[in-house]
Amino acid sequence: MLIAGLVALALVLLAQPFLLELQDTVRRFTHPLLYEETIRAAAAENGVEPALVAAIIRTESRYDEEVRSLRGAYGLMQILPGTARFISERGGFGGDLRDPETNIRMGTWYLSYLQDRYEGDERLALAAYNSGEGQVDGWILEGSFDVARDIPFEETQKYVEDVLEARDIYAELYGKNLDRSPDRFTNP
Repeated sequence: MLIAGLVALALVLLAQPFLLELQDTVRRFTHPLLYEETIRAAAAENGVEPALVAAIIRTESRYDEEVRSLRGAYGLMQILPGTARFISERGGFGGDLRDPETNIRMGTWYLSYLQDRYEGDERLALAAYNSGEGQVDGWILEGSFDVARDIPFEETQKYVEDVLEARDIYAELYGKNLDRSPDRFTNP
């Protein structure tokens, strides 16, 4: 009995690296990293974490550059035409929303703008990315609003959680800067 238990333990220990690699392979399939050079460049240009940009793209469009929402948002980062006009006016650049590189640059600029507007509060910035600044500003004005528990729209609450979870997965798989050096492999 003891020998069988030791053999089983040895097999589990030997199989563990293969199982971890299989798990990472599956997660890389469910969390692909496309347009990584564009994401890294736009993130660096705007002072945003690249893994967060990748997570927004995954959550918004599943990396389908042709997707259009029922509300009229376009592309990888699902930018509304009105938001694109705002970005063009305030950010000083524009282009075709349907072009993946333009869409990523615009969406990343807007994310940076929202992070600055909400003083680095990632949850507020993500909630505003999803439901608009006006909505978030209204919630904040209510007084004791806590973004971690008080988002009144279930869709927005789920969106914020989904993006943060995807960001953590991207950081684990590809490194938070999408440099293919995940922290778990570089930290002793």
